[in-house]
Amino acid sequence: MGTNGFREDELFTETVSGQTRVFPVVGGRLRLAHEENQNLNLQTEMVSWDGQYAIFKCSAVTSKGQYVGYGTANSQRDAKLAESLIELAETRSIARALRFAGYGVEFTSAEEVSHVVGTEPDREQSGSKHPAPVFPEGNGNGKDRTKAEAQHCATGGTVSKASSDAIGRATQAQVRALFALSRKAKYQEADIGEMLARFEVSRFEDLTRESASQLIGNLQTQVAA
Repeated sequence: MGTNGFREDELFTETVSGQTRVFPVVGGRLRLAHEENQNLNLQTEMVSWDGQYAIFKCSAVTSKGQYVGYGTANSQRDAKLAESLIELAETRSIARALRFAGYGVEFTSAEEVSHVVGTEPDREQSGSKHPAPVFPEGNGNGKDRTKAEAQHCATGGTVSKASSDAIGRATQAQVRALFALSRKAKYQEADIGEMLARFEVSRFEDLTRESASQLIGNLQTQVAA
């Protein structure tokens, strides 16, 4: 086991001027939280996204209570992951909420450090042969959130990981944000179909990242009005 319950493969370590610093990955905090809580609930919400700067809020409900964390990402600080700023901000919010809940409270998460995130932990430094992924899947309650949200897709489509990962396609986080914002804006099936028709697609996941960002901004404005 690693420091404070973390496994060695859940830690990124670096040594600078003879001092060693430890950064647990968010997957380690999630594992500890799941092991300690029979009913763990994580809810994330996009606070802001303008195409260059993303802000996410995460509310973590554990047996000890509710803890809220915010995460940000921007194209300058996080240039290595400029195509995944929404996912990065969401991941950072989850890491901070779980940190506040007491899981590795004394450690900054690897995902929060700009020169660490986006790089594979060095095997000699961390002892990890299988580095944990930067972005966690699911919503923290044991269910695959992508599949759950796909059931609400008014156009009848499902979120395709392959299409989301394709170059230029909307990311999974963008698709999730569009589902959530369209529900908040009380869009019906016809409304969503008309909105997507302007981009010559029939599903959110077929949008380009640029188009998805544009729609997210438009929907945020409508929801806030």
